[in-house]
Amino acid sequence: MKFGLLTEGEVPKGLSYSARYHEIIREAVFAEEMGFDFWGTSEQHFVPSAYAVSAPETLYGAVAALTSKITIRHMSVVMLRYNHPIRIAERVATLDILCKGRLELGTARSNNIEYLKAFGVDPVTTREEYRETVEVVVRALMESPFEYHGKFYDFGPTNIVPRLHGPNCPPLYVSATSVETHRSSGELGIGSMTHDNWFGWDYMKQCVSAHKEGLRSAQPIGGLYVINPNLGLLTFPAHVAATRAKAIEEARHSVLGLFNHVSQLYLGLARAEKEKGGTGYSYFEGMEALVEKGSKNIEYLIDNSPTILIGDPEQVIKRIREYEAAGFDEVILKIDGYGHSTVMRSIEMFGKYVFPEFRNPRGIPANDWESVGVPVPSYLL
Repeated sequence: MKFGLLTEGEVPKGLSYSARYHEIIREAVFAEEMGFDFWGTSEQHFVPSAYAVSAPETLYGAVAALTSKITIRHMSVVMLRYNHPIRIAERVATLDILCKGRLELGTARSNNIEYLKAFGVDPVTTREEYRETVEVVVRALMESPFEYHGKFYDFGPTNIVPRLHGPNCPPLYVSATSVETHRSSGELGIGSMTHDNWFGWDYMKQCVSAHKEGLRSAQPIGGLYVINPNLGLLTFPAHVAATRAKAIEEARHSVLGLFNHVSQLYLGLARAEKEKGGTGYSYFEGMEALVEKGSKNIEYLIDNSPTILIGDPEQVIKRIREYEAAGFDEVILKIDGYGHSTVMRSIEMFGKYVFPEFRNPRGIPANDWESVGVPVPSYLL
């Protein structure tokens, strides 16, 4: 089991963007120290405080310069026309050089109707536009010169500059919420990051099965990259504290805020696409059944949504074991929005009290003071 840290730059009330961005960099550097396998952020737009990173590739350069081991994963480059695929390839190659080959490329189709409206994207065509954009990026990175003639792009022989740090394409992932995207990513030989899974354990298992089914007939684009079978679960969000009560209290505003905001986004996108006769986002309509029960009830959401990972280390470890049993290879921990000092403490607790259970449980001794009858508090920092 691998562990990644996701930040989306949530800015606490009263804080500046400048202060938060420098905190993000310190959190990424500390994540490397605490043993996280990878770190990254998503590409977001038009949300003033909850998702404040609109140009992640710029932020990655700073983190690349201050780290040496942790993998930098671009969690969600939106693969639609407003992000021109040649510009994506140029930025990816540049970042791969800066981090000396530690780059992984996560992609996304977008789940926000406001993005699509602002950038002039038809929600009905996002699946085919995503597929074509990914292909152009891969060919631009791996073929020199490359050319492409399709529905959305038409290029004669072209070279991008610079070239990648090494000879191989960075591992590819897609941020996936639908069963169909899990299946299609498997068919392309792309790793899947299951996220925003508010729809319950049965739906999550359908997504896992669909990805594995797709992998059985995987055909990488042009044979230009190695099949990536990894399946990651994105927690939305994650937090660990010495007690469940403390973890819930510290994360309450972020969990409920995320749920209420995301449910509005998803339902809005499903309705907008339905008005145009599309069905690609219709599964988001399932959020309606959750809103009444979960919009104010964090305990209900924690217990019933696999996407939320909140508790003390023992409870968090138990939940991650369930992810492992369901078929996931990695967990992406969205630790964000609790205030910098609390975020750093959560990162430290994951590194000291959770990761060892999956890497070397025999290295965790019994407590000597308890053996002589003295009660000892758990999870001290």
